[in-house]
Amino acid sequence: MPEHSNPAASRSLGDRLTSLRGAAWKALLIFAEQLAYDVAGLPMALRHMGRLDAGLPPAEYLHRFHARSYWKLPFGPLKGIVAAVLWPVALLVAIIVFTRRNGRAIAARSGVNIAAQVRAQAVMAARHSIAPFWFYMFELYLGERQKQARLYLTAHETIGPAYSLLQPPDGADHMDDKIWFAEHCHEQGVRAVPVFMHFSGGQSQPLKGGSSTLPDCDLFVKPRSGSGGHRMERWDFIGDASYRNSGGGILTRDPLLAKLAEQSLKDDFLVQPRLANHPALDDISNGALATVRLLTCRNEEGKVEATNAAFRMAIGTNSVVDNFHQGGLATEVDLASGTIGIASDIGVRPDVGWRDTHPVSGATFAGRSLPYWQEAVALAIRAHEAFPNRIIVGWDVAMLADGACIIEGNGKPDLDIHQRVERGPAGGKRIAALLAFNVRKALAR
Repeated sequence: MPEHSNPAASRSLGDRLTSLRGAAWKALLIFAEQLAYDVAGLPMALRHMGRLDAGLPPAEYLHRFHARSYWKLPFGPLKGIVAAVLWPVALLVAIIVFTRRNGRAIAARSGVNIAAQVRAQAVMAARHSIAPFWFYMFELYLGERQKQARLYLTAHETIGPAYSLLQPPDGADHMDDKIWFAEHCHEQGVRAVPVFMHFSGGQSQPLKGGSSTLPDCDLFVKPRSGSGGHRMERWDFIGDASYRNSGGGILTRDPLLAKLAEQSLKDDFLVQPRLANHPALDDISNGALATVRLLTCRNEEGKVEATNAAFRMAIGTNSVVDNFHQGGLATEVDLASGTIGIASDIGVRPDVGWRDTHPVSGATFAGRSLPYWQEAVALAIRAHEAFPNRIIVGWDVAMLADGACIIEGNGKPDLDIHQRVERGPAGGKRIAALLAFNVRKALAR
């Protein structure tokens, strides 16, 4: 092992405590997120307590499955009591926060005054468990959208009970482990971004087919697990064994290795090549790798089917990630042609709105077709087939100069991005039908 790769051969008590604090913070965030889902989902759990009949429309079936799961012992009644106590206060606070952010701009843009927005937020939350966050994201201040409110699928029923039921058996695969994922894709002949190096516990770790040092190319550093574009870094190779990050900082190879080793005391990190967009996407990518979130799901015959796609672009000063929840833009992609339309941000702030040109470059993206589109769809389907125990996967796919490439797979893909860019609910679409079918099938076992 090279000397520079082991700056912490023996970890101190302080390092271990730091690691434990990091793990405790992650656990607290997961608990807080689940509590928020439980509070937001209470009205749905109360309104959809009917029988779970197989003949129900897909959205109603998933709503009732959520209600059934919500009250399931041992914690159902207890979390219901806690949610009932917190719900009025949480809703009031959320309405205040999101109305202050959006109310005036939305009133000017849509003609729906602030008082009407406040009333609608309360109604959507009480009837359909659609919290103010989703109210503005899905533009439910518009009357025609409110008529479809019962068809929206939110995270407390998808990422919660539905996806949990549909997860593969323990040990069937390790999709969330980016190192295992890269190696598995390589073994299965699926083109995916490789991993150069792995840092853990203050030192570099041996890696199948990996490198013992940083190569002379642009690099991308990310946590071994996790999602959402958090704690990722871009390091561009500038010659003479030196690298520059997106903030302008420059490190030579050995200091950068030491930095990566040090930060791995708190969490595992890996190093991958920084991929470049197909030249046709340069004017709408802002320097960050633009990707498509491509949703695939097993259908009634057990085959993999592509159901939804959204193209993501970075804006502003962000040249590291294109993540929708990190302030980027996204647009619907027509599955048949690869044509993209008008785009927007996540919709919980009024700054961007809907547009057919990139706010930084001014380039028009509405109406253009993505390069290698059919190859990208085929690659996502082939990648899903390499994970035979997976029912649903959200693939992040990049279009490079020489073809499509898988960046990662997400076993619990959020439907928010698709319902936002498609400007309508998922509950009446193919993805809801497939989710309901697979939930029924899993319950029948």
